[in-house]
Amino acid sequence: MRTNVFVPAWEWQSRAVLARHVRVHVRNWHTAMLPPVCEPLVLLLAFGVGLGRQISDLKWGGAPVDYLTYLAPGILAYTAFMTSFFQSLFSAFMRMRYQKSWEGQLTTQVRLEHVIWGEALWASSLATFYAVIVCWLLGAFGLAGMLDLHWRWLPTAIPLLFLAALSFSAIGLLFTAILPSIDHIGLPFFLVIMPIGFTSSTYFPLPETPWVEALVQLNPLHQLAEGLRWLLLHGRWTWHLAAAAGLNLLTLLILVPVDQRLLRRRVLGDL
Repeated sequence: MRTNVFVPAWEWQSRAVLARHVRVHVRNWHTAMLPPVCEPLVLLLAFGVGLGRQISDLKWGGAPVDYLTYLAPGILAYTAFMTSFFQSLFSAFMRMRYQKSWEGQLTTQVRLEHVIWGEALWASSLATFYAVIVCWLLGAFGLAGMLDLHWRWLPTAIPLLFLAALSFSAIGLLFTAILPSIDHIGLPFFLVIMPIGFTSSTYFPLPETPWVEALVQLNPLHQLAEGLRWLLLHGRWTWHLAAAAGLNLLTLLILVPVDQRLLRRRVLGDL
């Protein structure tokens, strides 16, 4: 086993696993495209437009802000988080446990570390692609005169979203390694997704309470959502984006070795 667990991410076997997932996804593009288009569209219409009409006194950054405008960057960040986590947990678990895709790949020149990196790269790539679709939807709202953002900064958010999605995939793979069966697949959504999502200022500003403000500083989704909000609403790069990148890198440094060790034990029986 390699001492540097990050080297296989650059090797051709990991790219081959990624390409395999892309080919499978492309075959079902007509149904696979529905969630990334419909989910953010429903959220923007139901919450941003519908609920937003009932909210007239929302303040953020010390100034009043339209709720749809506040919500848009949060939806962008949450898409990267949710898609990557779901793919690296539910989809990866199905391929490992039931579809036996991992076993088939391991009969070739692909090693387990390549399978793991292929799953992580696929989850983050798909999440980034879904985020790009959200960008196009936000642009459509802008053309309709419903949303006014600093559009020139939108492309610069894509690399940050990819890095965030990659770190979120490491969290999903951790649960893929430790969950005993598909019956327990809902636990991470209650233990991880909901706490992270509702303490991230994605849908609403968090209360200005000292202990809450201190706690959310460790939430990478909060830092990403706030950083994108400052960038797209005011055209300003703030420390939130640096904090998000730092937390994401720290997550990768900690969890990638743990993921590989636990998955090696589960799949190959190594101690």
